[in-house]
Amino acid sequence: MKCHISYLGVVDKYDNCHYISFQEGLNIITGRSSTGKSAIIEIFDYCTGNGENTVPEGVITENAQFYFVVLVSKDTQLVVGRNQSENTTKAFYKIESEVLDVDNLSMDYFGEEYFIPLNDFRVELGHFCGLNISETDEDKESIDFRGQKKGRPSFRNMISFMLQHQNLIANKHSLFYRFDEKEKRERVIEEFKIFAGFVDQQYYLLCQHLKEKRKQLEQYKTANFKYEANKKEIVQEISDLRDNFYAISGKELFPDIPSESLLNAPKLYIDKLEAYEIEVNEVSNEYKKRYVQLSEEKNSLLAKRRKATIRLERIMSSIEYAKNYNKEIDKYKPVSEAIRADVECPFCHHTTNVTATETNKLTDAINWLNSELQKSPQRLDSFLPQKKEVEKEIADIDEKIRELNNNLNVILKTNEQLEKNKSLEEQSLKIKLKIENVLEWSLKESLNLAHYNIEGVQKEISDLEQILFERYNIEGKLSEAENFINKSMNEIGGKLDFEYKPINLHFDIKTFELYHLKEGNKKVYLRSMGSGANWLYSHVCLFLSLLRFFSSLGDKSLVPTILFLDQPSQVYFPAVIDSSTEKFDAEKLKEKEKGEKGKDEVDDDMRAVTNLFLQIADVLKSIKKQYGFTPQIIISDHADNLNLGENYTFENFVRKRWRKEGDGLINIDKVKTSIDMEPDQM
Repeated sequence: MKCHISYLGVVDKYDNCHYISFQEGLNIITGRSSTGKSAIIEIFDYCTGNGENTVPEGVITENAQFYFVVLVSKDTQLVVGRNQSENTTKAFYKIESEVLDVDNLSMDYFGEEYFIPLNDFRVELGHFCGLNISETDEDKESIDFRGQKKGRPSFRNMISFMLQHQNLIANKHSLFYRFDEKEKRERVIEEFKIFAGFVDQQYYLLCQHLKEKRKQLEQYKTANFKYEANKKEIVQEISDLRDNFYAISGKELFPDIPSESLLNAPKLYIDKLEAYEIEVNEVSNEYKKRYVQLSEEKNSLLAKRRKATIRLERIMSSIEYAKNYNKEIDKYKPVSEAIRADVECPFCHHTTNVTATETNKLTDAINWLNSELQKSPQRLDSFLPQKKEVEKEIADIDEKIRELNNNLNVILKTNEQLEKNKSLEEQSLKIKLKIENVLEWSLKESLNLAHYNIEGVQKEISDLEQILFERYNIEGKLSEAENFINKSMNEIGGKLDFEYKPINLHFDIKTFELYHLKEGNKKVYLRSMGSGANWLYSHVCLFLSLLRFFSSLGDKSLVPTILFLDQPSQVYFPAVIDSSTEKFDAEKLKEKEKGEKGKDEVDDDMRAVTNLFLQIADVLKSIKKQYGFTPQIIISDHADNLNLGENYTFENFVRKRWRKEGDGLINIDKVKTSIDMEPDQM
């Protein structure tokens, strides 16, 4: 998003306005320590929705009544602001169509009607940047799991790409603002594709629809799998019922037709069964044949079961033996070696190798023993799968025996029913009805499966995947973004004083981790890169490259093209010791830091700092040349009067210089004048 800050300031308790005017491109606020340079980034952060007022305690907080920032995008001015109060729950938000008279700005301008609750304020800031996505869940099932939606993406998450605080810009443990909170880190990474303009609301709706269809397909496949898995058992059940019908009635039901055919055409055979008239062959011996057949099958299974039981008993004995062997063998430690020296006769002093031969045998025995000691745990493990296999075999046999017993009982029960005056026709009818019930189940399941339309759902999934790929291609765009950022980082890094030569920085777009890739593909992460200069340059290279990337996207990107760099020269000249009211003196700062020894480093450090500012200016120039506009970089630093060569004049970038006593964001003279006038006005 092409956007820049035009004004940032404070209205004090006496209604005076203290402000800084900014431009597109490079803006430098320079001066000594404790003048309010680092407060600038905190004021911007606070005015754009930070829940906590982190403006440093001091002259500013003692005198401030209200903070404000004016953002400009195209022809639109947005004025935002917050009260100094730490517990403020509202923020000022106003689209300004008139040219703002900042010199005469007072609290009268910030009318109560333009204050809105903080949460609504953040949403409106997002709308200002074009952030109109309200739902970012790609799967509705995850909403049910969490009990709430992820919520809309936040402007506050864009801030991580815009701010490099004093304690962050050369930090070896962290790259991004607010990444110490895991949830915020994950949200920023996840919402990167939104901020880059890769996706819109329709993308998330399509993703939800795709997940629903995939879930539906899995349900259909599961139902089909269960039906097919049950089908074998149902075919056997129908076969048993038909055999029982034959045994009772003496008539075969649908002869020469496999039971599977009945199951595959359930409606056809339900109709045939309804029209089927039961006839009984009273002199049939089929029941006797059936009884003998079932008994033989049962006896065969019983024999198999006994053999399996004996095998299981042997395995259990082996397991018990292995356990005992293991306990006993643990008492003995492996033997290291046998005595290998030759033996000499004490009388004739003749040497012999007879004992060496015996020693070799003993060595072989030792090796065998050590091998056995190592195998003892493995023996026990080898028996356990056999045990499980035999136990399953016995369980399967028991299930088959139960089925045979049921069928045998049907035959025996037939005679009992006859004795109770239940005719063979009546008993045959019962079995016929059971077969009908089974076929009814099959008909219902087959109709359900036909209704599921698996092929149709698969086509819907394929179409949705194609739409997502052609319209969004997220993986491809993220990969292109990663390549763009990496190429830019190494282009910039090649001109900075990295200890690694050549520098080969890589930014992982999926994890937001940065590392230097050495030969042999060894990754050296930021925390292991050594010196403060390496950490500083890594931050600078990454954030300049991110700024270049968002700029390359033009109006598609939602991230304001603004970057704050607070105290980048601190690695070379610590800001806290710069108290000079005259000018920036690198040599004196080094002397304060390191004593006389530090003087020798001044030239090298000044060259490094100058080069850093020069490269930042060059990046902005190249963005202007490539993409037609200049993003905004605001640097707060105590480095001053740098010689940036023929192409740039340092003074042209300076927006404020605070060196003298009383200089700073708060104009002390204004405050004193207001204090002096106050009694007269009372």
